[in-house]
Amino acid sequence: MLRMRLVLVVAALSGFLSYAAPTMAETIIDEWQGVKAPPPPTLKSVTIDPKTTVLLVMDLLKQTCNSDRRPRCMASLPKIAKLIGEAHAGGMMVIYTTVPQIPISDTVPAVAPKGDEPVVVGSVDKFILGDKDTGLEKMLKDKGITTVIPVGTAAHGAVLYTASAAALRGFNVIVPVDGMSGDGQNTYIEQYVAYNLTSAPVIAAKITLTSIDMMTF
Repeated sequence: MLRMRLVLVVAALSGFLSYAAPTMAETIIDEWQGVKAPPPPTLKSVTIDPKTTVLLVMDLLKQTCNSDRRPRCMASLPKIAKLIGEAHAGGMMVIYTTVPQIPISDTVPAVAPKGDEPVVVGSVDKFILGDKDTGLEKMLKDKGITTVIPVGTAAHGAVLYTASAAALRGFNVIVPVDGMSGDGQNTYIEQYVAYNLTSAPVIAAKITLTSIDMMTF
């Protein structure tokens, strides 16, 4: 009787292992061709408080925001220009960013700074540059800013990492999807950024996706 029970247990375990092993061995690479995109995240209407909100206009530079390298960036400029105008009219803080080695004067003219707006130099996360603090967080907290609106390029660079960094620092983040652009014609870049921002642990709770026309001042 005992021997029979052992045989049954071994057989059951063998069956389980033979069933489970293929699943355990799979990776996203194995499943890549069969992955189906999830439903698009919901865009929400938002009302902006200009006194506690900042607009970050990030890296809209001639070297990258052009019809050859990022045509979708060029297509986003009219709406971003509209948003900048509304921010200025409402007395909202506007901060521009660039990357090392490229002066802010190389910003595309349609969305270039016209006054004494602050400028931050950073890489993909505008809160840091290498191992140094860019001073952006202090700048925002000194002005009582609680909400950040990041726009610019690249979606998978400055927008993704600065929005995430802002959320991790406790800021509320409003991301207009028509104000961010990826590389070339690869629209999947913008899709995965939007999905990541609204599904990542901790970060998603601080992120609201919207469009520029759904923002009210």
